[in-house]
Amino acid sequence: MLRASRYGVFRRRYELSDDGNPVTELARFRRESCEFLVEGVTLRVTRERGKRFVLDGPTGRLATADRETSRRWAITTPTGRLELARPSMWKSAWELGRGGQPVGRIAYDGVFTRTSYADLPSDLPLAIRVFAHYVVLMMWERAAAAAAASS
Repeated sequence: MLRASRYGVFRRRYELSDDGNPVTELARFRRESCEFLVEGVTLRVTRERGKRFVLDGPTGRLATADRETSRRWAITTPTGRLELARPSMWKSAWELGRGGQPVGRIAYDGVFTRTSYADLPSDLPLAIRVFAHYVVLMMWERAAAAAAASS
């Protein structure tokens, strides 16, 4: 299970661990884009027009996440299509689905914590699991920025 811990107030940084073992650090965000290392490979996530995130590696494109609605994203990988969906508009948790069936969940640990977890299938490559968690982290960042701007 991936766990992300957020650090920093003005400059956000996330440390990701998998079952207590450090995996990577997401830092130096620029317009919801960043670079990070997973299993010794440098990966880059870029945002395209606010409706798409792209995960690139040294061999090219590894995955894309496209917004279908405000509560549904489609993640396309070489091994197939995954769906990220927010089942309730009242809760911040997201579900990962494959073939219309939920197979994982990404949620905050609690109400006032700065940590979240991603209980995703272990048959997915680690880079794809980190990417799915990253997309949800950016959705939460967008929601927090919109809430702060409206108050």
